[in-house]
Amino acid sequence: MNPARLSLPVTVVALLLVAVNSAAESVPVNGRVLGDGDVPLAGAIVSMRGTETTVDANGDFAFQLDTPTTLSLRLRAPGYYPFIHTVHRSDFVSGRDARLPDIRLVKKAAGRTLFMFAGDAMLSRRYFEPRAGEPVLVRQDSVLDDGKKLLAPIRPYIKLADFASVNMETQLSSAGLTDRLPKSVTFYSPDELATLLQWAGFDYVALGNNHLYDYRDAGLVSTFAALGETELVYSGAGASEAEAREPGSVDIGGRRYHWLSYVGWAGTFEPNQVAELDKGGAALGNTAVIAEDLARLPDESISVLQLHAGLEYAARPALSEQTTLRQAIKDGADIAIGHHPHVLQGLEIVDDRLIAYSMGNFLFDQYHYTTQLGMLLYVWMDGDTLHRAEAVPLHVNGYIPTPATGLMRHAILTRLARLSGPRVCMAPSGFHAAIKACNGERKASNTVAMPDAAGTAAVHVRELGASPLLPVQVDGAQGPYRLGIDLLRRGDFEYARLFGAHDRTWIESRNAALKTGENNRLEVRVPAGGGPVRTGLKVFERVFALSSPATVSGRLRVEGNARIRFLLQRRRANDTLQDALQNGPITEIGTWDGSTDGWTTFSFDYNQPRVATRSVRLLMEFSDLSDAQSGVTVAVDDLAWIEWQTPWISPGDANDVPVFATHLELRSKQNP
Repeated sequence: MNPARLSLPVTVVALLLVAVNSAAESVPVNGRVLGDGDVPLAGAIVSMRGTETTVDANGDFAFQLDTPTTLSLRLRAPGYYPFIHTVHRSDFVSGRDARLPDIRLVKKAAGRTLFMFAGDAMLSRRYFEPRAGEPVLVRQDSVLDDGKKLLAPIRPYIKLADFASVNMETQLSSAGLTDRLPKSVTFYSPDELATLLQWAGFDYVALGNNHLYDYRDAGLVSTFAALGETELVYSGAGASEAEAREPGSVDIGGRRYHWLSYVGWAGTFEPNQVAELDKGGAALGNTAVIAEDLARLPDESISVLQLHAGLEYAARPALSEQTTLRQAIKDGADIAIGHHPHVLQGLEIVDDRLIAYSMGNFLFDQYHYTTQLGMLLYVWMDGDTLHRAEAVPLHVNGYIPTPATGLMRHAILTRLARLSGPRVCMAPSGFHAAIKACNGERKASNTVAMPDAAGTAAVHVRELGASPLLPVQVDGAQGPYRLGIDLLRRGDFEYARLFGAHDRTWIESRNAALKTGENNRLEVRVPAGGGPVRTGLKVFERVFALSSPATVSGRLRVEGNARIRFLLQRRRANDTLQDALQNGPITEIGTWDGSTDGWTTFSFDYNQPRVATRSVRLLMEFSDLSDAQSGVTVAVDDLAWIEWQTPWISPGDANDVPVFATHLELRSKQNP
């Protein structure tokens, strides 16, 4: 690929700057609370920072957002389920009215129950022994106290539910376990994880997964002992197949609920990971087993099924998983929840029953960037009937589960809507997604108008007022355009340090650091007489499309005379991570030379690698071009790494159909 080179002067198009409101500004924010039938919920109470506001007859309320950190809004109304919405300055675009999408509360009703589902959880590996230069999150002699700090930001959300569930993807033991299965990845977590999950508000843990037998029977025994010290309900593993297949049964609101949990494959190693006649392990779930177990449940009971299956890091469910979960619904399951891919997949509604194919991560130490996009899924059930669901975007920030904000939240909602089935309709509820069956409703799309001045750089669709829950339709484009998805999702740096999370995304050093406060940014300093300074992503992005056209764009502020090289590093199929980080092939994809008077924009096009590439990462190298070598300081902001989802589309083209996207670009330069 040929690198693009860009030198000053550069045209600055103010419209295209994905700028957020300054922390120094007090931003007036407006919102509205709706109840049943989307009717204004007069008299609802909005609590924040120890003060309460009663919404008016139209359901409207207003407040000042005057903090650089997050603000928690707690909403309640007589006869309705209370809920929480977290807001941050990065949720609102400078130059547009700061308005929350309408918040839709759910009415309480006889027989209605609120369930909450979270993704994969463990407490091992990098929580205790992080990567070089990163802080320890959990100390061996302070597991419970340190663990509570990790879950404190998300605990209020878990406590909202009548009954909350999580996939506990680990054995438990506070003693050393050594007799591991002959498989590539094994781990276990301390006993305190069970107590910690209960403290956070969980009521049930699913055990049917591929790590519940990592250390064989010894780990199984210690796991059940630790769970026995809590009130957690569990199912999905046991000392025999019969025990592993037993549901966890519990009375909720006067109804009997049965919780079933399975893993979808046995493993090719010996002994394998599943329970057998006289061998411990996880419950192996296939269509025949699941149908048999559902048929054994008492009449009038309600069943919640969880399946650990599919392919890691895949955007869509494997056909085998989709077949099994759809059939489970046909055979009587009332809710079906999937996990294992460690990334978010879409939702589906079959026979008025909800399927979530992959919840993504909840409390997990994976550093692949797409695994950090998660959700909490709230499901209101009227007995065995789905009333409504709501997805709350979750950012696993530095291994800490936190409410997502800004670009990250927009990306999560876009991904969830893009990957969900045609019978799933989503509408905003604040910055969450309210979910229901479409029931014949035609799905809408965002119709955005691109101003004539645009075209020198890609623009984030939220700059144009687009909802993340709808595909984008372009109206009145003056020339060919294309639509894409941002792989970074955090290039405005506004997420940094929120909820006390240590950043584990960017390479930081004495000369390259995240700056937070009035204007979050990545700042690089090349000292006088110093050599090039390199920064960028710490590790590789595993979820990308081979041979896809891509663009790197953003804003720069340069003091001095700088050269900035934009680099793409590959991890080849057989490279170890460490070898790839040190020796993976690097290609220059763009170069920027010069200085600036204030902020300016840049944009480079290139194609993703074609073959033999497992993952990629973006790097930047900064050099001082001045003759005196007096040093240079560069600030980087609003960085985007866009993978295009469409070719160039001409206005009126028959292929001009709505597409889920985070970015839109009008053609003003030749394709690379």
